[in-house]
Amino acid sequence: MHALQEVPLDDTRRGWLRAHLLAPGCCATPAALAEATGRDFGDYQALAAQLATALKLAPQDPMALLAEPTADGLRLRPELAFALGARRVSLEEWDRGTRAVPTIVAPPGESPIVVLVRPQLAENIGAVARAMANGGLFHLRLVAPRDGWPQDRAWRTASGADRILDAATVHATVADAVADCHRVFATCPRPRHIVIPVRMARAAAEDLHEINGRGLRAAVLFGPERAGLENDDMACADTLVRYALNPEHMSLNLSQAVMVLAYEWWTVTEPTPQRSLMTNETRIALKGELEGFLGRLESELDASGFLAPEHKRPTMVRNLRHWFQRGEVTEQELRTLHGVVTELSRGRMRRGRPDPEET
Repeated sequence: MHALQEVPLDDTRRGWLRAHLLAPGCCATPAALAEATGRDFGDYQALAAQLATALKLAPQDPMALLAEPTADGLRLRPELAFALGARRVSLEEWDRGTRAVPTIVAPPGESPIVVLVRPQLAENIGAVARAMANGGLFHLRLVAPRDGWPQDRAWRTASGADRILDAATVHATVADAVADCHRVFATCPRPRHIVIPVRMARAAAEDLHEINGRGLRAAVLFGPERAGLENDDMACADTLVRYALNPEHMSLNLSQAVMVLAYEWWTVTEPTPQRSLMTNETRIALKGELEGFLGRLESELDASGFLAPEHKRPTMVRNLRHWFQRGEVTEQELRTLHGVVTELSRGRMRRGRPDPEET
């Protein structure tokens, strides 16, 4: 994979891969590909030759690395094309061959817009889309991305959150990106000499739900990786968002910063109980069932002599009962414990001790 990433791709070379991807069955003749791209087929062959060099291979026909010759033309090897960085043009036309395309569609109504201000790395933009999809955020806007847009490497790190990247819009300035918004929040790790409302991440998420619930549009600004938001960027915001992190080390990757807010946004309305006991195929035992087991256990312990001497018996019984009553014992666990007691009882009888049911 590292070798593939060393092969430089410009828009022309991406155009060859995309044209090949969009051909019926990813299969096309050299003439059809040249017509689709408006370029000489030799450009495509040069890309294949450079790929062979990067992989330290010397095939007789380098094009065979990118495409398989067939009777109908050249059939692209899509996995290699995507590894090189060929951004999928249409979600419906390619599903990566291993799984269905995730359904990532924004629900009706308003939800927060993530605005990345002057993002530097395409991989980080893709990771942001992945974090957004995890937290139920769907709207992405980019302000003056350093390397332009689209950038194929972003789709490589989005882990299936392609719809978010496909729908992302590019803006020249922060003011342009938030012009249609009613409220603008800005993440800011450092104190600023301004008077402005400040919200921790959880409170910000709650505010965003309230704002969107009234049909108002809200955006959240995230600064570039190296230095964060500048004062002019902050001037477009009406609220600051801070994260409660270790004050000695508050350095977050761009996607991590988005993930924190996305998580808080999601959990505001998440119905999953904060605490639960996974019982799988069994259930929590009834108190009557537990009492039946404890009575049997006491009887067997009496018969074995474990609860002697008599003056210590009440304390020992209470300790045993507290142990079992402390948690939510399941019905399956009780059946297992009954089996344990049965085997211990049989062992006692084999050693010649009396069976209390017979005495």
